[in-house]
Amino acid sequence: MYRLGLDFGSTLTKMALTKPGEKDYPSPQAIFQYKTNDCTGDFYNALESFLIQENIPLGTIDHISATGTHANLVKDNILGIPTRIVPEVASIGMGGLALAQLEEALVVNMGTGTTYIDASSEGMRHLGGTGIGGGTLTGLGQCILGSSSVSEIARLASHGKLENVDLLIGDITDLQLEHLPSYLTAANFGKLGHPLYTKEASKAGREDLALALINLVLQVIGSMAVMICKSCHKTNVVFVGSLTRLPQAKDIYAMFSKVYGLQFIIPPFAAFGTALGSTLVSSPEV
Repeated sequence: MYRLGLDFGSTLTKMALTKPGEKDYPSPQAIFQYKTNDCTGDFYNALESFLIQENIPLGTIDHISATGTHANLVKDNILGIPTRIVPEVASIGMGGLALAQLEEALVVNMGTGTTYIDASSEGMRHLGGTGIGGGTLTGLGQCILGSSSVSEIARLASHGKLENVDLLIGDITDLQLEHLPSYLTAANFGKLGHPLYTKEASKAGREDLALALINLVLQVIGSMAVMICKSCHKTNVVFVGSLTRLPQAKDIYAMFSKVYGLQFIIPPFAAFGTALGSTLVSSPEV
């Protein structure tokens, strides 16, 4: 029998199908997503498509759990299957720990905005959040690049040069600063308005701006994670949510791991961490 987890986000709704009891740290057996819509009919159409695509009969699902900002779309049992709404904080935390196979960590959910969860086997605690996230990327992408498509912004960024836009540490000092390599950003977009760097700024194209924008969003999220880890004595940071799919996230957070001595982890299926976690929260053992 399967459990189905639903994460109704403000932008995307994600589904994760799991088989409880197979592993100490379960991973999704199947995943699916669609753009969140307030129309309940769209949800049922998406769910039907998912189950047909994966050849999953309704009778093999014994439980559905729902979470997220739009979980109010669920008014009753779904398709006759026992359904309950579960807390989003617990879903984020438990999903991150399960995917990373850890007992405790700072779990960071990078969605439209960003949420920070102190997650451990003893419980989940919401530490705070920031409005910087996927919504920032798409909003500023539209303003700066004329595109709100995350995939298009990421494609452009793959050909960009950060040094044409950002003011780097190596630009402002010749000194070797402890733990701070010269290629790190000192000021995001700092060269574009600086009188000493008009030559570099004149070279900045859409690709460079796209990379600088992604770098801005991911660095702010990562920097907040570092400060929280220092104050809460955490050493592991697990990322879940849609922004984990950005190709640039792996390199940026590998750099954070090296510079700050923390483990920044983007586990497999990270984008579906909250949907997976909801199935664990709704488990009778929890």
